[in-house]
Amino acid sequence: MTLLASLTAAGLAYVLTWAVRWLAPRAGLVDRPRPDRWHRRPVPRLGGVAVYLGFTVPLLLFWEPASRRDLAALLLGGGAIFLAGLADDLLRLESRPKLLLLVLCALVPAAAGVRFELFDPLLGVPLAVFWVLGATNAFNWLDNMDGVAAGVAVVAAAALVAFSVRAHGEVAMPGLLLGAAALGFLAHNFPPARVFLGDCGSGFLGLTLAVLALIGSYQDVSNVLLTVLVPGLILAVPIFDTATVTVLRVLNRRPLFLGGRDHPAHRLVALGLSERRVVLLLYGLSAVAAALGLAASSLDVLAGMTVTVVLALGFVALGLVLAEVQVYEGEGSRNGGVPPSVNGADGTVTVLPAPFLHKKWVAVMLADLVLVATAFIAAHLLRFEGHLPSPVALGVARALPAVLAAKVVGLWVAGAYRGAWRYAGALDLVRLVEGVTLGAGLGALVLAVWTRFEGLSRAALVLDWLLAVMLLASSRLSLRLLREYLAAQAAVGRPVLIFGAGRGGTLVLQEIRQNRALGYRPVGFVDDDPEKRGVIVQGLRVLGSRHELADLVRRYGVEEVLVAAPSAPAEVVEEVVAAARAAGARPRRVGLVVE
Repeated sequence: MTLLASLTAAGLAYVLTWAVRWLAPRAGLVDRPRPDRWHRRPVPRLGGVAVYLGFTVPLLLFWEPASRRDLAALLLGGGAIFLAGLADDLLRLESRPKLLLLVLCALVPAAAGVRFELFDPLLGVPLAVFWVLGATNAFNWLDNMDGVAAGVAVVAAAALVAFSVRAHGEVAMPGLLLGAAALGFLAHNFPPARVFLGDCGSGFLGLTLAVLALIGSYQDVSNVLLTVLVPGLILAVPIFDTATVTVLRVLNRRPLFLGGRDHPAHRLVALGLSERRVVLLLYGLSAVAAALGLAASSLDVLAGMTVTVVLALGFVALGLVLAEVQVYEGEGSRNGGVPPSVNGADGTVTVLPAPFLHKKWVAVMLADLVLVATAFIAAHLLRFEGHLPSPVALGVARALPAVLAAKVVGLWVAGAYRGAWRYAGALDLVRLVEGVTLGAGLGALVLAVWTRFEGLSRAALVLDWLLAVMLLASSRLSLRLLREYLAAQAAVGRPVLIFGAGRGGTLVLQEIRQNRALGYRPVGFVDDDPEKRGVIVQGLRVLGSRHELADLVRRYGVEEVLVAAPSAPAEVVEEVVAAARAAGARPRRVGLVVE
């Protein structure tokens, strides 16, 4: 029965999408290219009709819910948001009436009785309305590139199914049907898209997933707080997209509810990734977040919060890297800037330490506080196998302020807030370890005098030092690693080969990846050392020797050969230059044209 139901949903959505693709252009229902939209050719819309019917029809045929409330919430809420989105797709509503319709649609599931069950109704109902409204709007915004919204919906629906099966819950069948319907549509929508969801589809996916999360999430979590965190983890990618766009539009004084090419997916493409790679990356992030949500559901509150904090900081790091991408007209560089003066307007000198004069370092300190607290709590969770006895939980809560203060003081004294972490190296990490060690020692001294370690584990304090080093180092290096990883995935630019896979070649590769204005796309190294053949250097393979250069130039369509082997004999360099020119590529030596 389950297999038949899922095949019915996927098949119906797939066939109906074909019908929409044929009918929509004949009815003039086509999205044409616009400056604030991503697509570059006319594409039929209203694919959401296929998703809606592909889900609703099998739901009525195959699902026998234990509660009529759940069926009513899905049918009435889904129908309301589908009609509201359809009206917008047909009439192109302004933002204010559209927002009003979204609010009214979010009230429908609550009117049918859906809420956060473990909360008092006075809190559970408003919280449910806010959650449904946020998820619906998030999916509307997420539908900004081919295949993103539908694919993320498939991943989120699969997570809800897994969640329900483990909990013997009620949403396995509707979750399966929704994922199958989205998958049937995705066959037409994966890049390059032949049809778009439209607001009737994206809003329907968001609201239905939000309602399913409310129906099923409370049945298999260990505490009240996780009933909120787990659904958020399952829909982490839409939430991340909405939060990133909102924050950056507000900071750049851009209209909040107008379309734009400033979503995370667009910024990733601007970094040089192909559209398909971006879509698959977002699917992967959604799957990781959903898996952590499933894991968090079986943990206690502190462990679940620790998992959530670590994931959230990972998304924050990605958001900071993407914020550096210039997508707004007239936007200046974010990589530099003149630091504020330490003197006041009247010539007086401020008493604040230098790091507090920079907003960036204040933000770093705040992030450090979160990470230090996470490390201290996680250390005790590890020591007590995931569940803190009441005396230990009380001791941890009482000691936490002293630990936070001591660690930040130690980091400041060691100079951890005076480095340039964009170019962090081994010495910067040593300074970080010194700061954490100093802070841990100072904190242990304070705790010994103040609490005599009452309710605390001395072994956990050692684990705390190790976890703090790991988390703080990861937070510093994550931005650099993300930049380098995304730069390495770039699929745009003039293809070039680098002759020399030694120190000179790696420095040239780093400069190419950090300076996108050069317009290069490295395809590989060339090196005469036979031991380096096939070796991967900073993600780039050594493809062969100079004797194979002409063949490599033709095979990879190389336009330039960068000679980055300063110790190579002159006759070798001349041979490389001649081979490059003979193959039709332009030779350059360490950025200079070779004559």
